[in-house]
Amino acid sequence: MHTDPELLGLLALGERAGDLDDLTHAETCAQCSAQLSELRRVVSLARSVGTETTLDLPSPDVWTRILGEIHFEPARRPAEQRPLSASERLASPSFAPSVEATVSPAEEHARAPLRAGIRGAVAKLFARSPKPTAHAELTPVEPSWSAASGVAEIATDEQGRRVLTVALQADLPTSGVRQAWLVHRDDPNVRQSLGILDGPHGLWTVEHSIDLQEYGILDISQQRTGETQHSGHTIVRGELTLVS
Repeated sequence: MHTDPELLGLLALGERAGDLDDLTHAETCAQCSAQLSELRRVVSLARSVGTETTLDLPSPDVWTRILGEIHFEPARRPAEQRPLSASERLASPSFAPSVEATVSPAEEHARAPLRAGIRGAVAKLFARSPKPTAHAELTPVEPSWSAASGVAEIATDEQGRRVLTVALQADLPTSGVRQAWLVHRDDPNVRQSLGILDGPHGLWTVEHSIDLQEYGILDISQQRTGETQHSGHTIVRGELTLVS
């Protein structure tokens, strides 16, 4: 009996799944190991895509076909609902790679287990996706950072933690560091430090005692190394919009 395609998909993603017998079979069975290698190659290619990579715009029906394959039905959003968050925009059709290929019935049959594994893995990832809590569009404050931009999103994970992620688009200097702050809506001099960005990216937990209704502005500043107070040099800033 061969390894479940869904388990192969999870193993390719680096998940800790299956028991010792499952892992041994997946590595030693010619058919299963070939499918696992192919899935790992796909994952490796996907993870190798950097922020500088330009993706071709696909035809409008590509993403529809992908969603059909994984049987995913997005909820209908009322017209007055909030704008798309950063993660939702990344899942929009304009970010899907273009695919144009003719597949023979034999090839279609051979690829069926791979598609099943990917569908199962994607379904599990959707099920574990954090619940969005707030999001923000970050815009420049000073003329010297006029080309900078960014997006931020706070989501609640499986453990109930509020996790803030930030993606900054800017020509960053080689010296100094970038620091994230939550700023009080009524008094911009009252701030809560979150931490240092790793290059253009940031990931932190936000303590539940911090009221996002009060500390509702996210600020990314350029700091000198070792500087503990806000430098006064804001790169981008944006107001957090809470998700109901």
